[in-house]
Amino acid sequence: MMGPVPGPASFEVDARTPLRVATRSGSVKITGEDRQDVLVESGAHEVTRGDEGIEVTGRSGALVIHCPLHTDAFVGCASGVVTLQGPLGAVRVTTRSGSISIEQAHRVDARTASGNITVESCDEECRCQTKSGRLRVGRAGSGELVAASGRIEVDAIGAVRVRMGSGKVTIGLTEAAPVDVETHSGSVTLNVPTGLRPALELDTASGQVRCDCEPGSDGVIRVRTRSGSISVIER
Repeated sequence: MMGPVPGPASFEVDARTPLRVATRSGSVKITGEDRQDVLVESGAHEVTRGDEGIEVTGRSGALVIHCPLHTDAFVGCASGVVTLQGPLGAVRVTTRSGSISIEQAHRVDARTASGNITVESCDEECRCQTKSGRLRVGRAGSGELVAASGRIEVDAIGAVRVRMGSGKVTIGLTEAAPVDVETHSGSVTLNVPTGLRPALELDTASGQVRCDCEPGSDGVIRVRTRSGSISVIER
């Protein structure tokens, strides 16, 4: 199906059919549900089914799409809010300006030039980048998190690499895994499981260092900041 879409469009699909969405401006909302079709409910200018999956193009306004559980979803948006709900597969979201919210995905790659990024749950690797905004992850297997300014907050994660220009970093670790945090300015707080004995490399040019852990060989924690405090706290 191609061309202007006057109303809802529905396609029967199998579980491996990816969803690709591109829009100039306006919000995008994709919901993974217990269903066997992709339903483009509103906001689409063109809808195409091809070798690359279901492709949806919008111009402006609100795009609303429903898809099967664990669908891989790829979204490109020039300007607007992107919201992904329900269990999805691998997701990739890129927007120049606007917030990104992802409820649950197998893997995540989310990037915005200006806006907040929120990921509630990611089974495997969670990669997020924002130049200006708050970056929050509830739970992830591992991660690579980059923010030029703002705040990075993670409740529970394994191996993680963080690069922050200016702002506060708070990370909750779930296991003995490599941790590498580098900031220009701002405090860094790492909450580690009680009894963990990591190898520690904590370096701040200007600020205090607090560490509750005894050094050992349970993973490696490296933190470097030019200006700001570093805290490694047992919880």
